[in-house]
Amino acid sequence: MVRYIKANPKVVEYLHLKESRNQLRDTNYILWQSDILEFGSLTQLPEILEQIGAIALSSHEARQEQDGEVLRPLPVATDPRFVIETPEVPENAPENEPENEGEGTEAPEGESPAEAESEAPAEESDPDPENNEED
Repeated sequence: MVRYIKANPKVVEYLHLKESRNQLRDTNYILWQSDILEFGSLTQLPEILEQIGAIALSSHEARQEQDGEVLRPLPVATDPRFVIETPEVPENAPENEPENEGEGTEAPEGESPAEAESEAPAEESDPDPENNEED
């Protein structure tokens, strides 16, 4: 059975395939199973995937990834060369949400950027000195 491999950019750079493989919406890539033969035989696929922090996908799953329907998380690589540092996600941040510029989504708890701008300090000077109330 043919498998596709979802791998992070460090693996793709190591294999010199960045220009010839599809990048996904989450910045990872889809590789062909033959691409990872540099790491060992396909009989060692589970160990290779663990080493490079990748997952195997069926053709249907690979299509979902390419279409952006499903973005599966990658495990942390056991080989330090392929570890991707991920920024800390706040506990209340939505996971795997499409970025729709606020359409149909509720604002997160706390201040929105628009609210923060509207609460700018009142000490800003008026460009028209005649409107200055301190006369």
